[in-house]
Amino acid sequence: MTTLTPRRLAASLPFLALGAPAAALADAPAQLATIPVYAEVDDFVARRDAPTTRLVYGREELDRMNELTVGDYLRKLPGVTFSGPPGTPKDVRLRGGDKGLTQILIDGEPVFGGGKERQIQVDRIPLDLVERVEVIRAPSADTPNEGLLGTINIVMRDAPPRRTAGARAVGGRIFGEATDLDSWNLSGHYGNATRRAPGDAGPVIRYLLSGAVGERAELKTKRKDEQTFNAAGTRTGYKLESEDERVKSDGIDFNPRVEIELDRHDKLVITGLFSRTDEDKIRRTERQRYTDPVTAINLVGDGATHSDESKQRDIARLRAEWRRKLAGSGDFRLFAQTQAGDEVKDVTKRDFNPAGALAKTTLEAEEKTERGWKLGGALTRPWGAHVFSAGLEFEDQRRDDAKRVVENGVAKAPGLGDTFDIAEQRLVAWAQDTWQLADAHLLTPGLRWQRIEREGVDGGGNAVGAATRTFSPSLHYLWNLTRATNLRASVSHTLKPPKFDDVSPVVQTASGANSLTNPDKGGTPGLRPEKALGYELGVEHFLPGDGGVLGVNAFWRDVSDRVEKRTELEANGRFVERPFNVGDAEILGLEFDARPTLAVVGLPNLRLRFNYTRLYSEARDQKTGLTTRIKDQPPYVYNVGFDWKLPAGWALGANYNYTPTFLKNPAEPAKPDFEPDQRLLDAYVAKKLAKTTTLRVSGANLLDFVKDKDKREINNAGVLTRRTIEAERGGPVVFIALEIKL
Repeated sequence: MTTLTPRRLAASLPFLALGAPAAALADAPAQLATIPVYAEVDDFVARRDAPTTRLVYGREELDRMNELTVGDYLRKLPGVTFSGPPGTPKDVRLRGGDKGLTQILIDGEPVFGGGKERQIQVDRIPLDLVERVEVIRAPSADTPNEGLLGTINIVMRDAPPRRTAGARAVGGRIFGEATDLDSWNLSGHYGNATRRAPGDAGPVIRYLLSGAVGERAELKTKRKDEQTFNAAGTRTGYKLESEDERVKSDGIDFNPRVEIELDRHDKLVITGLFSRTDEDKIRRTERQRYTDPVTAINLVGDGATHSDESKQRDIARLRAEWRRKLAGSGDFRLFAQTQAGDEVKDVTKRDFNPAGALAKTTLEAEEKTERGWKLGGALTRPWGAHVFSAGLEFEDQRRDDAKRVVENGVAKAPGLGDTFDIAEQRLVAWAQDTWQLADAHLLTPGLRWQRIEREGVDGGGNAVGAATRTFSPSLHYLWNLTRATNLRASVSHTLKPPKFDDVSPVVQTASGANSLTNPDKGGTPGLRPEKALGYELGVEHFLPGDGGVLGVNAFWRDVSDRVEKRTELEANGRFVERPFNVGDAEILGLEFDARPTLAVVGLPNLRLRFNYTRLYSEARDQKTGLTTRIKDQPPYVYNVGFDWKLPAGWALGANYNYTPTFLKNPAEPAKPDFEPDQRLLDAYVAKKLAKTTTLRVSGANLLDFVKDKDKREINNAGVLTRRTIEAERGGPVVFIALEIKL
């Protein structure tokens, strides 16, 4: 367990002992900003005044970029990378870590309907329904802290204080290697508020109805060339494989918000989040081989696999919150929340032999059901230079996963993690103090305690239970060097519980011959949560007016009980892949973030965008003694772009995202796997047709990025035994959008 040892505490002191008071900043806010963000200047104000380290991207910024989904927008933010097909933003990775090290929240809460990593795919969330996006680099005590490398909080549109309305119609096409597919989306929102007449004590009602409906297409083609060699270096096998995958997703989203101001002191807030996605995926894989692999002649068919998949996903969340302003000052909140997430997937897979005859039919039916409720409350009370706040929450969650597999009419036994029932109860208590040390100095210490009890039964009938208790301290320091310049420092404790199937004792036997590259798969019942102490130190400067921001930030994560999967030859003579607590790690980096206008050279309507994240890590394996970088971490990632408002209502912009080639699995030198460099170019041009109407043409992945991979396997004698060359392509996308704002 990561604790505040003297060594670690001493390491944190430079972040806090940073000098004497400087120029005063009047009335620095004592709480996290919760006001709606309506213009980009407010984004900078919210970032500047927040007691904790966070980046804020509000509605004006989102409107300017006008991406179709949250995922399309996130890849332009500092330190964000994605896994998945080229140009398809699905699984978010902050600061180069595994996707499980990034926490995704909607309105400050985790969302059901995610995978076993509990991370919802952000390409399912229409950007037009979002009010702002926050990147929380270090959590405070009142924030869920299961993002070891950071948290992305997606804040949905809120009920407005006045009438607001808008609509957007988008149509586009993705241009693939084998075919083209169309996408479209219709979204809109309408909100209003009643007024209280003079002397009237009746309620004031604010509401917002926002929703979207559409169809999204994805394409992927892959070419694979696999060669095997004997100990003498002679080629013994040569196979070719081609894959064509087409995905169509129909989605509908609804996000209602109602605020009822009962009187001058009491308010009732009711929020809902409802989403439905129906996805159809078709994958066709054709294989060939050379009968004479040495000379690579006589290419013949080697079978094929046709897979048809349908998936239905539903998310529903309803929350009611009562807020009361206390006499004098302060407030008290009570809330109740219920949430559900469901996924139903059916797959039909047909395998054909080299002669083209049907050899095997596999039917898969999978259902995932999550249900849960949550109760909680919080109290905030100022006292002199302090604002104290504390909260208590209890959550009960149930998840059932069931997967059935039938091959040629014969049911198969469930595999690892295929079928399980799990119950989880979580009790959280937190307290923090926002303390105005001096006019220019704000200190926010906090403590978060949580107890998690988890019990489950997997498909093998094995019962797994665990209970964890953690104390997570945090300390945030804000020094207003000037009205326009901040220095920030943070120390915080975060953790990541293991996935359920990672602690299952079941071992799933590999299909085909067991080998280092085709191992059995199992869990580790005694697997411990990953924990980290995180340190942040940064400076940010805000340019006058709406001039933008310049920032630099350094971070360091001291990770213990790091989890990685290893493939080892076990006592029974079989290779088995399991997750292990493999040791400690240090993850650190330097982040540059700039969004200035060029007003200094007479171009106030030209805003530049640049961010660069340099990443380092050192992971120590206690068993092997090997020290390497962590898995999947690139050395750096950057974005560079601009947005330019031109005369006569024209606007244009572009963004270039780059991630260099890097070794994905440095801890496994016998299986080097290089992730290719990624080059993504997006651009748009817009014309304001009227005061309330804008026409926009935009393109994504315009360079038609192709992911080229060269994987190699080397035996103990250093001889190449297998080489696999892959080329994976998604395709460029072009959209036309018509936007109306009233």
